[in-house]
Formats: sequence, structure tokens, C-alpha cells
Amino acid sequence: MENLIFGAFATLDGYREGDSANLGRAAYDRCTVVALCSAKAQNPGCTVALVTNAPPPQPFLGQLKEAGVEVWDCPFTAYRVPAETNWALAYYKLCAMDWVLANRDFARAAMIDLDTYTQYPLDDLWREAGEAVLFYQVPHAAGQGMAQAISRIYDAVCPEGAPHVLTHFGGELVAGSKPRLQALMEHCRRYFTQMQQAGITPREGDEAVWCGAAYRSLLAGQPVRAANAYIFRYWLGGRFYFVSTNYVLDPVCILHLPGAAKERQLKLLYRSYSRKGVFPPPARVHRLCCLPAARPPLLATLRVRLLARLPD
Repeated sequence: MENLIFGAFATLDGYREGDSANLGRAAYDRCTVVALCSAKAQNPGCTVALVTNAPPPQPFLGQLKEAGVEVWDCPFTAYRVPAETNWALAYYKLCAMDWVLANRDFARAAMIDLDTYTQYPLDDLWREAGEAVLFYQVPHAAGQGMAQAISRIYDAVCPEGAPHVLTHFGGELVAGSKPRLQALMEHCRRYFTQMQQAGITPREGDEAVWCGAAYRSLLAGQPVRAANAYIFRYWLGGRFYFVSTNYVLDPVCILHLPGAAKERQLKLLYRSYSRKGVFPPPARVHRLCCLPAARPPLLATLRVRLLARLPD
């Protein structure tokens, strides 16, 4: 295959996601259908697959297969951490990437989170994937809590040269050519092994491993680039609302909708898709996702114009 898009999902008895992610299996299965069926709809020439140790039940499995999404069985045997660890199941993404590299032949691949919606083809992403590994660069300053923790973990594993300041990359998109992804995963395996030897299990989940590996890749002269032209993390919660109008202005290809959106916006997209067999037009998707209008508020604009006409 030329280009591969895949998502990873695992479940294990006693294992958990993040602090507030105990939503039940159906919520994740709905998101999986939205993420992978939208990816296939926008990229019909690409292979799209779910990599999992627990295939979804009906009707979700039938919806995936009807859309042309393949389901690949991958045991959760690598990158295992204690069951009570925060984001313990998120480490499966590292296991899935290793498995895909070992068991599938492709030129370029993009692993995406399953709380995403793909609104445009990934053609430009594939053009960049041959030149660098691409991650979503989280807009966190070095002193932000999670970014700081990721750097401190690296200091604990590699005290020589500390303090280090690592770029915070998210795990919602990891893309590159097969050789570049193979080189990245070598760094991931070594860094994860060193963490275990040091008795460190990050609460930050797989992102701590990706960030350490990306840092080492750059030191080794292996390019890593921000994928922010292709994906953006929209927080749509009542207490934390963080969005951008880049869903229509120089638009990103993938909307990442984490947190509360799994049981709200993504649920609405799933319901619409399951009724009609196609996703709504882009403008309706944006409205369902509670994204703001990509224009200045009318009253505020008029006020600014009126003020500009007043004499000094």
C-alpha cells in the first residue's frame, strides 16, 4: 500500500484511560466510527484501518467494514505499564505503531487519535511525510505543567546535560515515511526501556515517550516537524474552551475533539452518519461542533468602525 491511516484502540481488564475518561465502551466505538469512516471518506485511495486487541461489536464493526475500514488484530504486548497508571491504555498507540511497522508494508503512514473528524484529504501531509516525522505541537510554554513534567522526566532518565527543555508534542497524530517512523520507534523503545530501568512511569501517558523520542531524533539529525497545518486540538468543554477558526481559514484537515466532545459533538456526528450513511456538509459539522463563526462579531465590528470615526 502507498499511504496508510490508522487508529489504535485497546481494552484490558482493570486498565484505565485518563482521570475523567471512564466513558464506557460504546462512547469509544462511536468515536472510532466517526474518526476512521471520515478519514476513509476524505482519502478513498488510502488504506484505513483500526488496530485493536478488541474489535468493536455490532453495529460499529459493520459500519467500519461497510465504509472500507479494515480491522487488524494486534495484541497489547509491548509498552505495558501498571494498570492503575493514568493513561495506561494510551501506551497501546506505541505498541500499535511497532506492530504496523513490523507487519504491514506501506510507503507513508499517519496514526490518528480516535476522537477526531477528518474534513479534508491528507495529500499535503503525505508530501511532508517523506522529509520528516510529523507530530501535533501542543501550544504549551516550557513552564506549563505537563510540558514541565515531560522535561523533568527526561532529566531524571538522562541527568547529564539537565535541565532539558523538550517540545510538547501530542499523540493525536504521528506521521512519516516508513523508514522515518522506524527510526523514531527505535528511539521510543530505548527511551521507554530506560524509563522502566529508572523506575519511572509517567502520568503523562504516551506523550512523554513521543516527546523524548522526538528530542533524541532531532539530536540525531532526524527531522521532526509540527503537524499543526493538518490537525488542531479543539477543547469544547464548559470550563475550558480553546478553539481556532483554522477549521475554515487555511483549514486544517483533521479536527481533534478530546474530552467532553466524545459524548457530545462526536456523538452527534455519529448519530448523523449512522442515519444517513454519510457525514453532514462541512458547515453543519462546524455548527454541531460548536465552532465559532470565522468572522468578527457584527456588533463589535460596527462599534470599532464608529469609534474610528470620532475626532481625536
